[in-house]
Amino acid sequence: MVLIESGVTWLPAFMWRFAKFWRGLRTEVPWVDRSPPEIIREHVRLTVQPFDAPHDPAIVCRLIEQIGCDEILLYASDYPHWQFDGAPGLPPGLTDGQMRKICRDNALSTYPRLQEAADECRAS
Repeated sequence: MVLIESGVTWLPAFMWRFAKFWRGLRTEVPWVDRSPPEIIREHVRLTVQPFDAPHDPAIVCRLIEQIGCDEILLYASDYPHWQFDGAPGLPPGLTDGQMRKICRDNALSTYPRLQEAADECRAS
């Protein structure tokens, strides 16, 4: 599931609360065999536009650390909305590896047909 334009900073608190509830109630839901944060990391993606955190690289790093992985975030430009934020549209303080994952790799793993199309273009 991809959540577009939903922000990002709410996710760590949401994951924490779900994990807390699950730990207390897991005997009542034995079919949920993994913690909710694990399930969220596997099945949920968020776009980085709008990025609702302060423009402090240390806070961005802490936020990605609290989420537990950088595979959840996908690039989104917000174009063509009139209130378009403009370039670069990415959170500050990302490493080159994180930028590559957010701008390319995460989208290819989320949408496998994109990889097929890229492979076809390269073959042509």
